[in-house]
Amino acid sequence: MLKKHKWTIIPFIIIATLLFTSLYYLTVRKHSAPAEPLKAIPVNASFIIKVNDFHSFHSSISTNNALWSEFVSIAEFRRMDLQLRFLDSLYLSAPEIKQVLDNPPFFISAHLMGKNRIGLMHVLHLPQRQQARKIADRISNLVVRSGTIKTRNYEGTDIHEVALLNEKQVGNFSFAFYQDILMVSFSTILLEDAIRQLISGESLATVPGFQRLYEMAGKNVDANVFVNFEEFPRSFSVLVRPESKSEVRSMKNFAGWAELDVNLLSNMMLMNGFVIPPDSLSSMAHVFLSQSPQRVTADEMLPASTAALLTISLSDSKKYIEDYRAFLRDQNLLSGYNNTLRSLNNAYSANFPDDLLEIMDNELTLAFEPGVREDAPVQKYILMRVKSKAQAEEKMTALLSKIAAVESNPLASYISDYKLDAELSFKIYNLPVNKFISKIFGNLFSPIDKHYFMVIENYLVFSETPESLKSLAHSYVLNKTLKNDPAYKDFKNSLSPRSNLFLYCNLFKGNDVFSSHLTPDINRFWKKNLDAFQKVQTAGIQLYNSNRMLYTNLLLKYIEGFNTSAQTVWESKLDTLAAFKPVFVMNHRTGQNEVFVQDLKNNIYLINQVGRILWKITLPEAINSDVYQVDYFRNRKLQLLFSTKNRIYMVDRNGNFVEKYPVQLRSPASCGLSVFDYDNDKNYRLFIACHDKHIYAYTKEGNILAGWQFGETESEVTQPVNHFRVGDKDFLVFGDRLKTYILDRKGDTRVNIGTYFPRSARNNYLLNIPRDGTSPSVVTTDTSGKVYFIGFNGNIKTVDMPGTFSNNHFFDFKDLNGDGRSEFIFVDNEKLAVFNNDQSALFTYKFKDPVTVKPLTYQFSASDRKLGVVVARNNLIYLFNNNGELYSGFPLQGNTPFSIGNFGDSLARFNLVVGSSDHFLYNYRVK
Repeated sequence: MLKKHKWTIIPFIIIATLLFTSLYYLTVRKHSAPAEPLKAIPVNASFIIKVNDFHSFHSSISTNNALWSEFVSIAEFRRMDLQLRFLDSLYLSAPEIKQVLDNPPFFISAHLMGKNRIGLMHVLHLPQRQQARKIADRISNLVVRSGTIKTRNYEGTDIHEVALLNEKQVGNFSFAFYQDILMVSFSTILLEDAIRQLISGESLATVPGFQRLYEMAGKNVDANVFVNFEEFPRSFSVLVRPESKSEVRSMKNFAGWAELDVNLLSNMMLMNGFVIPPDSLSSMAHVFLSQSPQRVTADEMLPASTAALLTISLSDSKKYIEDYRAFLRDQNLLSGYNNTLRSLNNAYSANFPDDLLEIMDNELTLAFEPGVREDAPVQKYILMRVKSKAQAEEKMTALLSKIAAVESNPLASYISDYKLDAELSFKIYNLPVNKFISKIFGNLFSPIDKHYFMVIENYLVFSETPESLKSLAHSYVLNKTLKNDPAYKDFKNSLSPRSNLFLYCNLFKGNDVFSSHLTPDINRFWKKNLDAFQKVQTAGIQLYNSNRMLYTNLLLKYIEGFNTSAQTVWESKLDTLAAFKPVFVMNHRTGQNEVFVQDLKNNIYLINQVGRILWKITLPEAINSDVYQVDYFRNRKLQLLFSTKNRIYMVDRNGNFVEKYPVQLRSPASCGLSVFDYDNDKNYRLFIACHDKHIYAYTKEGNILAGWQFGETESEVTQPVNHFRVGDKDFLVFGDRLKTYILDRKGDTRVNIGTYFPRSARNNYLLNIPRDGTSPSVVTTDTSGKVYFIGFNGNIKTVDMPGTFSNNHFFDFKDLNGDGRSEFIFVDNEKLAVFNNDQSALFTYKFKDPVTVKPLTYQFSASDRKLGVVVARNNLIYLFNNNGELYSGFPLQGNTPFSIGNFGDSLARFNLVVGSSDHFLYNYRVK
C-alpha cells in the first residue's frame, strides 16, 4: 500500500492503553458545571460522554471502583477527585444545581483545538428557562471573592468569562445560556462554535448513522461514550510524538461512529456497544461484516510475557482479501497494492495472496514482547495459523527454493537449526523479502521488516531475528504461554469467547512497546506513577460481527495484589500445583542436573536443564518421602527411589519402573522411606515405618531384609528412620510419640534410652558432633520446644529455650556462620527465631502468615549457610543470611520448599527451583 495510508498496530496499542486514562482525565478535568443537550454539541466532536445520572456516576467512581481508588494517589487524579467532590457538594447544597443535574442527560464533548490541544465542552438541559438567571447568580456568588466575571455578547448570546485568582483546583472557564441550554467550556472558541451551530440548525442528528446509534445506546448504565472515528484519531494524536501522528490519524478510516455503554464495576471498567461502519466499503470495519467471529488461539503459542497482541479472526479469508481490495479501491490505493503484489509474484514466480491463503487457517496475529533486558529491543511476532504444519513447511520451502534460485544461493544457506537441548531442535528459515506479510495483508503488519520464520505445531511464526523465534519456541516448549498467564486468563474470561478483532495490552509490560511513540510529557507522567498504573494491568478491545452488526467490548481490569516477580531463567508449566520440594537429580548420560517433582494430581515429572518436560507419569498416590538416586545395577546408570503411602517405587531415567517395582507395603506407611548405603558399595537398604507399628527393612530388590530383628514400636513412628555413622559404628535412630530408639544394623538395641518425653510432631533427630571434642549426640525437641541432646552413651541433656513454642514448631540445629558451634533455629507459626549456642538471641523475623513447611538450610561455602523459609499462603519464599538479613532479591514468588543447586552451566551462580501458585515451576538465577 501507499505510505499515506498506514493502518498499523500503533494506533490500536496507544488507544487501548491510554483510552481509559483520557476518559477519566477528560471527563473530570477542569470543569465547574455539567452539560447538555445534543443539538448544541459541534459536529466535529472527537467523542461525547453522556452521563445519565451524575450523582450515581460520581458514587460509582468514588466509592465502589478500585481503579479510581488507586488513581487518587496520583496528584493529577487527586485534583480531579476534588473537583468531582466539589460538584457533588453543589448537588447536595445548591437547589438550582441539583435541579439541573437531576435533569439528565449531561453531555461532555471533546474537540481538537488547533494542532496540539483538546478542548472540552459541557452541555446540559435546564429544567426551567428562568433557572438561567439563578445559575448565573450562583456562579457569581461562588467566585465573587476568588475571581472576576466578564460578559460579552456573541451572535445575540451572552458569554460569561470567569477568571479565577487560583486556578489549581478548577481553572478558568466560560459559560453561556441559549434558550434552555447551559454550555460550559474552558475554551470560548468552543462556545462560539456551539452558538453558531444552534443558530444554523445543524446538529449531530443530521450526521449519517449517528441518530441510529444514539437510539441503540443503553439507558440503565453509568454513562455512554460516542466515538467519532473521523475526528477521534486526530485528537488522540496530540499524545504521540510527531513521527507517529500520521499513523494514529490514519485510524479515521476504520469506522464511522461507535457507541459504548460504560459499566463501572468494583475492579474493572467494562464498555460495550456497537461500531457503525458507513454503508459503503469506505471503512476497514466494513470488511468484518462478512466474517463470522472465531476463537482466538494465538495465545496458545505466544510467550506469557507478551505485552500486546492484535488478532484478526476470519471465517472466510478469501472474502476478507476481496473486501480489503474494495476498501483500497475506495481509498484510491488499490493500484499501489496490486503493483506491489505483481512485483513480488514476478520476482519469484509466485501467486500471492493465494499462495498464503491456501495454507492459512483464518487467523493472523501481530504481537509484541518486551526485551529480556531493559536495554534490549522489543521482540515482534506475526503468527499465521495454518491448516497443516507439513503443508505450510512444504509451501514455504518451495518459495525459498525459488528465491535461492533467483539469488543464485544454495537453499541450505537460508536454513539453520536451533537446538533447544540434546533431544529437541527447530528449523529457522530466513525469508529475504522485506515487509513480506504487510505487502499481502496491509500496513497493519508493517512493524516487522525482516522476516525469519519457524513452523511450530499449526503456526507459521515470523519475527525479525532468529533470537526472537528461539525465545518463543523455548516458552512454548515450557508451556509458558500467554494462555496460561493468570492476568490474561482473567481478562479473556471477561469477554465474549469469539472475536473478529481482538486487541490485548498488558499496561505494565507494554511500557517498552508504546513508550517510544508517546510524547516525553506523557512518558514522564506514566513512569512517575507506574506503581499505580501497573495495577490496571490488562486492557483491550474486542470487535465481533453478529447479523451484520459489529459489537464492541472494551475492558480495563484492576488486579489487586499485583507484583513484579524477579526475572526467571525459565518457567515450566505443571498440570497443577507442585506438591513438594523440587529435587535436583543427575543425568548420568550428560553429567548435568535435571529436576524431579510431583504435582497435586500425583503426576511425576522429569524436567531438563532448559525447563523442558522430558516425561510425565501419573501415580495413584502422593510421594511421602525424600527422593533418592541409586545405582541399582551398579553400572553408573541412576534410578529414582521413593515411597508413597502404600508402595515403594523405583523409576529409571526414561520414566520406566525397574523390575519388581513398585513394591506393595505390608501396611500403609506412617512416614516416608529412608535409604542407606552403609559401606558405599551400592548394596542399598530401605527402611520404612508403617501404621502397624513395624519398621520394615527391604533389600534394593524389594525383598524383606533377612536378619532384621526389630519387633514393633509402642506407637506410630511419624518421621523417617535415620542412619548415623559415628566412628566405626552405625546407629539407626527413630522415635514414636514418647520413646527414642537407637538400634544397630540388625535392629537390636544399641543404646537403651530410659527417658520418655512427648516428641514434637514436625521434627526428626539431628546429628550433633561438636568440634570441641565432647561426646556426639542426636538432637530433637519436645512439644514445648525444649531441646534434648541424646548421647550415644545413653546420657541426656536438656536445654530450655527463651520463650514458649507450640507443638507445631519447626526445629533445626545447624552451624550457620561456620564458627564450629551450631545455632538453635525455630519457626513457630509466623515467627522465625534463631539463638546462639548459649541461647542468646541471634535474630528474629515476623512473617505475615504462618509457616507450614519445614525451613531448610543451604550451604554456599564452608563458612556460609543460608536459611530458607516458605510462606505458602502468600506464595513467597525467603532466604536469610546467617546474620538474619534477607538475601538480595528476596522474597521471591514460590509456595514450596526450594532446591538450590547448579545445572552445570555456571559455577559462579546457583539455580533456585521452586513451585509457585500459578502451577509453574520457577528456575531463578541466584548469585
